[in-house]
Amino acid sequence: MEAGNNNEKFPRIVRSQFEQLGTEIDIQVVAEDEAQVIVAEKNIQEIKKLYLEFVRIFSRFDLKSELSELNLAVGRFNLASQHMCEIVSQSLEYNKKTNGFYDPRILEVLEKIGYADDFEKGIRQLAEKGYADDQNFFLNCGLVEDLKIEKNTVFFGTRMDFSGIAKGYITDQIAEFLIQQKWKNFLVDSGGDMFMCGVDEDGKKWTVNVEGIDEKKLIFVLDNNAIATSGIGKRRWEIAGKRMNHIINPKNPEQFSFDLKSVSVIAESTTEADVWAKTLFLMGKEDGMLYAREHDIATVILDSRGTAWISPKAKEYSYKNI
Repeated sequence: MEAGNNNEKFPRIVRSQFEQLGTEIDIQVVAEDEAQVIVAEKNIQEIKKLYLEFVRIFSRFDLKSELSELNLAVGRFNLASQHMCEIVSQSLEYNKKTNGFYDPRILEVLEKIGYADDFEKGIRQLAEKGYADDQNFFLNCGLVEDLKIEKNTVFFGTRMDFSGIAKGYITDQIAEFLIQQKWKNFLVDSGGDMFMCGVDEDGKKWTVNVEGIDEKKLIFVLDNNAIATSGIGKRRWEIAGKRMNHIINPKNPEQFSFDLKSVSVIAESTTEADVWAKTLFLMGKEDGMLYAREHDIATVILDSRGTAWISPKAKEYSYKNI
């Protein structure tokens, strides 16, 4: 996705692009004068520290992260940070809302099919007990039995991976930080999980296009909204003739879908957009379209042939309707 414009005059965008969460982060804040530029630059430095803090909480590749430590202490309640408690609470909520399509208990599956390390730096190879040797991937109890929260403690009945919700949650936290700092016009982009507020430096609402669709045909106009995309363009691989990708279906972990390129969802929060984008992707083209239409979800589904379907709700955000 691409968003916003840039200009040297006032108002103008104070922008920072950097790597974090295994992706490119793009922060854009609209400053009205030089004084605001100084404040914006200071706030962006604070934002960089926040992203690093979130990595230390949620990364499964950092052996010293809070998540890694909790994954070593399954079977009992353990003290947890406020952010960890919040994401556990939201995971339980979205697991119920998505009828189990969102489930953080997919870590063992990811490791067994070769996604045990950082995707960009690691090597894709099956775990010692290979995928073909162990088909016991199916979950045998509800998430509420394996994931619990009591005050400032959490219980993991098995190891967890919150990658299906964490990036959206983190993006929302960064947006909330900017709102608390009294910024009215900004954009936060965490590798395609985006939250936009107010207007750009030209006084126009932020616009965003969907990768794979000509912006002359479709462009969204957003204000105080989020958009997230789930797809397999980068994180897919093949081992011993079997194609795999990182979007695991908890209902059938042995099934890997390649019928769709991506699913994008517009919602009030990036967390919500992130979860529903993955859920609709897992549902597949036909079921995903039907579900989005029946539940009034703003979505764009792009299939493997490059054909796009835009839900009625999503059309409300299109440039032509503004």
